Amino acid sequence: MASSNALSITPQSGQDRLVLDNLIRRELKVGDPSDPNQVAQALLTRYSSDPRAQAIGQESRGLPFLQTHDSAPPVVQMLTAAGGAEWQQAQDDIHTDLHHLTHSALLKDVAPELRGWGQAIRAALSEGYNAARFGLDPRNRDKGFAMRRQLNDYARLARLVGAHTPAMLTDFRKLAQSLDEAANLLLVIMGEALANVGFGGGRYVPQVAYADLQTRRDAAVYALRNLVGSTQTAYGPDDWPRGLDAYRQLNDLLEAQGQNDLRSLLVETELARTMDELVQRSGDNTADGLRSVGSTSLLALERFRRLVTVGRRGISPESPALYAFLEALQLFASAFDSAGGFRLMKIARPPLLFYGLYGSTGLDDADRRIVDLATRRGLVADAIDCLAGSCCTGNKACLVLLDKLLYDLDRAIDLYGLGFDNFGTTERRAAAYAFLIDQVLTGQFACKVAGVDALDTELLDQLKSIAQSLRPTLSLSTDTAFNKAYLRARSLGEEVRTALGDAHVAEPQDLTKFLNDPIPAKASVTDLCTPYRAISAVNADFQRLGIPGFADLDLDAYIGVMEQELCLQLDMEERWKDLVHSMVANCSQIDKSLGELRSVVQSAVRAVVGHDCLDRRGINLPPTLETSLDSIVDRVERSGLGRPNRVLALQQRR
Repeated sequence: MASSNALSITPQSGQDRLVLDNLIRRELKVGDPSDPNQVAQALLTRYSSDPRAQAIGQESRGLPFLQTHDSAPPVVQMLTAAGGAEWQQAQDDIHTDLHHLTHSALLKDVAPELRGWGQAIRAALSEGYNAARFGLDPRNRDKGFAMRRQLNDYARLARLVGAHTPAMLTDFRKLAQSLDEAANLLLVIMGEALANVGFGGGRYVPQVAYADLQTRRDAAVYALRNLVGSTQTAYGPDDWPRGLDAYRQLNDLLEAQGQNDLRSLLVETELARTMDELVQRSGDNTADGLRSVGSTSLLALERFRRLVTVGRRGISPESPALYAFLEALQLFASAFDSAGGFRLMKIARPPLLFYGLYGSTGLDDADRRIVDLATRRGLVADAIDCLAGSCCTGNKACLVLLDKLLYDLDRAIDLYGLGFDNFGTTERRAAAYAFLIDQVLTGQFACKVAGVDALDTELLDQLKSIAQSLRPTLSLSTDTAFNKAYLRARSLGEEVRTALGDAHVAEPQDLTKFLNDPIPAKASVTDLCTPYRAISAVNADFQRLGIPGFADLDLDAYIGVMEQELCLQLDMEERWKDLVHSMVANCSQIDKSLGELRSVVQSAVRAVVGHDCLDRRGINLPPTLETSLDSIVDRVERSGLGRPNRVLALQQRR
């Protein structure tokens, strides 16, 4: 009985054997995994540089077996200019500043909080540096940006606390300066990690890690097995075979439409071979490897995208198994779309090297903007530090607003570093901070004293230039997304004009000017926000009159990213109140400064969309089937209020 159990073959063992065969084909590049000669030759080829493989080869030729000892592979350390003496200096500066603050007699009341700062900052430094050194890996690159932002948060918090602690203003600002040094070095180290592989003009940056590619590959194979019913638990005894029906229809559809080459993707071995080649090629994180993947993945995955397009709407009834397979294919294909981050090289390397060494494409408009922002960032920080001495005894709120603009400039640089297009979604998010600069410089806030600017001319010019860079002039003929949004704004404005005429309501002047002027060849996002604010005001008036409003989903999505970015900033400012109050004295006018911050952000939101941030509620889960039926039949609320007691009613009947 024991021997019969040992020799029995289960369906699961057959699946395991198939998985093992696919692994051998993928890793060893053999045609027949069951042929021991092919496997042995492939192993010798794969490990040809290993001394043990050389010893086996000598033994096969009749020579003495080479006695060798295992040698550890050499450790290749990535040495960069920013990762050596400069990073060590930044760390030493931060440790010195933290030691001074935590041991100061003037700050003995907040010593526990400062020690907590030190622990969090040191952890962020360690994690950020370890992640930034391997910036070519998507996970490490994302973690590097996260740690950089955390360091910038502590830098801004130090400036905010220092502005309301006059005796320690310089000490806190020195800590903030040291934190900014480390945060900026993380950005440079990530750029050098990309530049060190020698892209030579290549723009392909991995979007997902190698392990994620393996996971997506396995998901596509498992989805195919579930579709064709080759798994043991694909369908239960009482389940409709919708996957098999869709599989049959899909084969017939591809045959009828002349897409016979796509049917090869419905064979597991061919699908696995195609994906394994791309996965194997993606494991080479050298310049040649990345450039080869970027130039071949589009053609290799063209079949995947054609199959998704053809099979998405040609099957009736819809099949969950088919849609799971198509989604898995689309998920795998999307992993080879280039991710943002190649602009980091423009920060890490001087512009003198861009010609020839890093390709012949040169700098595009977005590249020039991020280089300009990085250059002006240091000038603005120096000007604000010089101004801090005169603001600390008088207009503290103005200093807080300027520190906020410096923090926002860092966020704009991060967004441009992650961007991919000339003025895509991330660049539009960065443009939202230009409206904050406008409000600080032109609005009636703390940096205006009796109508006279409290800022020097150099700082004003720098901030105005930054705002202009964040809102560039775009050509409607070349920027497709901006052209589409601009034309939709005019179409929506015409509808609003017709409704205003029917209701005998006066038309806003901004809307009239926008519709009467001819379509320009170039415009900026400000020219798009002006009519959008006017339409928002009209919709508010229509709502009070009980008239349906007007909206365009594409236009709302184009401008909505700027609104969302500013509303996120407003939410953060509201949550910082209790944190800052625990660090400063009650007589420090901190409430006035925080109130000015919130007012500036709210004004910037109104300058973009014409209204305040909408109600920000938590996640609202959908009701269950039972709750929905109770609401329909018995008018029971989702909380259960109003549900009749059926047991009590039954007892009363008896």
